[in-house]
Amino acid sequence: MSTLSLKIEEEVKNLPPRYLKEVLDFIDFVKQKAKKESDTEYLSKNAKLKKSIIEGLKTPLNECSDKLDW
Repeated sequence: MSTLSLKIEEEVKNLPPRYLKEVLDFIDFVKQKAKKESDTEYLSKNAKLKKSIIEGLKTPLNECSDKLDW
């Protein structure tokens, strides 16, 4: 078992029981998040959007607006 795993186990053992449900909820949240694709993966799947982002990154700062177009 890794040092980190041992540390987590020790911390959980020392938690007041009333907080264990919150810890389990957080673990479930993290596991679900790990299953989802990252924003980068999602955006990379759209070729037009990917090209637009790359072109935007190449734009010099002096050509960028300092105001939002709302």
